[in-house]
Amino acid sequence: MPPGQRHRAVIVSREELNRGKYVVAALMTSQKFAVRSRLANCVSLRAGQFGLAQDSVIQGESAGPIRVARLDPTTGPLAKLDGLTFREVIKAIGYVLDSDCEPN
Repeated sequence: MPPGQRHRAVIVSREELNRGKYVVAALMTSQKFAVRSRLANCVSLRAGQFGLAQDSVIQGESAGPIRVARLDPTTGPLAKLDGLTFREVIKAIGYVLDSDCEPN
């Protein structure tokens, strides 16, 4: 993510690993929702789900480390994903890695 640019993100790293300088997160976007919502590397979320104001996708291809200092502490977490949605995020990341990531 370029400096100064803000995106919503889903933190996918384990809670005990999120206490350091980095977390692993996948970025979200509402741009090109109609196209991206059909891609195997994206997980679509509808407006109203998890407190979102507009239809958005979680982009599996964007998963990677983000410095905790770049997270906005004033907004805090929007919501916690349910197990089924989180499972879909892990599968989308697995698709990007050409790996069958099926969480337990």
